[in-house]
Amino acid sequence: MKGIYGIKVCPFCGGTVEYAGITAGHIFPEAHTGQMYLCKRCGYQGSFILEADDLKEVKEIEDEFQRIKVEGKSKIATFRFPDDWKWFWRIILVLVVIMWILLPAVFLFKMLA
Repeated sequence: MKGIYGIKVCPFCGGTVEYAGITAGHIFPEAHTGQMYLCKRCGYQGSFILEADDLKEVKEIEDEFQRIKVEGKSKIATFRFPDDWKWFWRIILVLVVIMWILLPAVFLFKMLA
């Protein structure tokens, strides 16, 4: 996305980012903390982005990110939910489905009784 000052690039993967709006602070909700951007490729959300002047620079940034990733020197991993928690979310999902089935049945029996 070409902005006023250049093409906006994700600092984690080198993909293009979109403007996502202005966020308010959590401690001081009335204070606007800055513009937020969203990367379509890796899902990064934040206010820190890179800006390049032309497509050649964007390609160089992407190539550098790929080279670092291939060499295994990347210290920033993409977000992945820990494997230890998968069982927890599966149980929550089962409980929610059961509640969707049982609660209407309980109310129906109370209305008929």
